[in-house]
Amino acid sequence: MRHRWFCRVLTLIIIGLPPVCLAEIVESVRIQGNFKTPDAEILRLAGVSVGVDLASVSIAEVEKRLLESGGFESVRAAKRYPSIVDMERVVLLIEVREKQTVKSRFMMMPILSGSDEYGLTYGARFSAINLLNTGERVSFPLTWGGVRQAAAEIEFPRKLPGFASLFAGGGINWKENPHFELGDLRKEFLAGARNRLGPVVYEISGGWTDVGFGDLDDQFLSYGAQIALDTRQDVNLPRDAVYVGFGWRRMALANMRPDFNLYRTDLRGYKGLWGQAILAAQVLYDKADGPLPDYERPFLGGASTLRGHQPGEFVGDNRVVSSVELRLPVTSPLAVYHAGFDAFWDSGAVFNHGQSLRDSQFEHGVGVGAFILFAGFGFKVDLAHDLGGSFRLHFSTGFRF
Repeated sequence: MRHRWFCRVLTLIIIGLPPVCLAEIVESVRIQGNFKTPDAEILRLAGVSVGVDLASVSIAEVEKRLLESGGFESVRAAKRYPSIVDMERVVLLIEVREKQTVKSRFMMMPILSGSDEYGLTYGARFSAINLLNTGERVSFPLTWGGVRQAAAEIEFPRKLPGFASLFAGGGINWKENPHFELGDLRKEFLAGARNRLGPVVYEISGGWTDVGFGDLDDQFLSYGAQIALDTRQDVNLPRDAVYVGFGWRRMALANMRPDFNLYRTDLRGYKGLWGQAILAAQVLYDKADGPLPDYERPFLGGASTLRGHQPGEFVGDNRVVSSVELRLPVTSPLAVYHAGFDAFWDSGAVFNHGQSLRDSQFEHGVGVGAFILFAGFGFKVDLAHDLGGSFRLHFSTGFRF
């Protein structure tokens, strides 16, 4: 009986006592996500430091102070106990996402590309990223030299059924057709949507083009689609990979002239051999279902199609090109640049609408070359023989496939 009364009295005493709060002393602070703001500045803005008692400042208060500072898009704070025995010591975790400055949203990338068909093209691409906070990218490519271009392009993410982004653009460009030796001036507008699902990339697009080709002025509408299976991990020197691409485009010429369908099949394979050696092969087939205007006819000859022959030497409504290359890099795979040598055999033919591939004359080119690739840019020189008695030197800014 006495024991029962003692327990009741003790219980009343315990209930009546004020709660005892264990101190939570910050033993260390770990900050993540800050690239511009120093750790010390984040601690100052949050009002915390090593040794402070979290009883005096809550986790919610830390997050509120950092957000109100105006330098962060999001803040997440949490506490962790380094020991299950000692609950008075805590580790404070702060994860921030900094706001981008206006200056950091502008970029400039140099452009350097070309081959002996059109010559060297140089310039820059000026881009503005996420200025409207919608994830958009606005670009202004400006180039001179072989291909002269001034354009405006925009791409922004949009969750459409089956597509991840939309794009649109317009501009003007000029180049000289290497076969007809005529200037090709185009004013274009293009819009479409694209997506990538693992190694599969696909796109739909449509646009309007105004063409000035020598003394000819023409206009046409076009629309089409393309899809590709691309397993390449390194586009400069792919290895043990394939690229299988198919494309279709319909041209609707002005003045009620017949429309055309254009089809493209692009098959590539890359197989690693001994050491760094790579065996690469490509078959490219461009097919049209009607006689094309001269400015749209594909040509054959030059570094981009058939080495050993004059750039743009042959032209037709349809074209087939095949190439086999043995690529031999000599630099370390860990080097910041890649250099080496290659040997190749090119074959190709062009034929007009109404003719067949079987009746076409195939031309060939065989030779050796050297290449150097660095930071997305490259330079390649090839010495090729046309199997008819003449050699030709070609240049390009990297492998064509």
